[in-house]
Amino acid sequence: MAVGAVANATDTEFEKYMPHFRSFLALGLANVEEYQVCAVAIGVIGDVCRALEAKVLPYCDEIVNLLLQNVANPALNRNVKPPILCAFGDIALAIAGAFEKYLAVTMQMLVQAAGTQIDMNEPELVDYLNKLREGIFEAYTGVVQGLRADSKAAAFMPHVPGVLGLLQQMATSINTDADPGEELVRAAVGVVGDLSSSLGPQFKQMARQSPVKEHIKAIFKACEGDKSADGVRQWAYSMLHSH
Repeated sequence: MAVGAVANATDTEFEKYMPHFRSFLALGLANVEEYQVCAVAIGVIGDVCRALEAKVLPYCDEIVNLLLQNVANPALNRNVKPPILCAFGDIALAIAGAFEKYLAVTMQMLVQAAGTQIDMNEPELVDYLNKLREGIFEAYTGVVQGLRADSKAAAFMPHVPGVLGLLQQMATSINTDADPGEELVRAAVGVVGDLSSSLGPQFKQMARQSPVKEHIKAIFKACEGDKSADGVRQWAYSMLHSH
């Protein structure tokens, strides 16, 4: 946590400490038994990515591999998994178009995470599922924005069906009166806006056809009345319906 604070304070100057810190970060990420340590290490990835931006690239192979191992590890406390997904978004925002090399494996992992089945009668598990889905949407947002920054947004096109599948799951749960929570709805609406602005007509055409159109409508409707989401909703709506 101290190192994360240093990274926040020193910005790109943190680069000179990274060769010394990387092995400790790797140890933290690999420490699945002490899952709180692992969780803090995952949070520090975000700090380091924001500080170093593109300069974090030399360390990404190692970090991405450790994160993928953690997502797949059934021994890791499940509550650590949503922040891992968010970390992929942080990495993508930092390295922009260079994330393309991790795109296929990351998208496969997000689709698998989206397929998580739980007992909907267990409130604790429902809460976990909402956080997991929020993490997936955060990752999608980071990846789409990162690719767009280097004019590589088109590389995301083959992965749009995965996003639409998750939007469908959400719309279905909203229509059965399950409460997805404001943060999740906001994250979903944000992704619709990002895809509309990054992929343009290609995405909008898909989004205007049934049943996708109805799914998106249900999610936008769930956003109504949430003051903090107003800006995102209006922006996403204008992106989706602009010509």
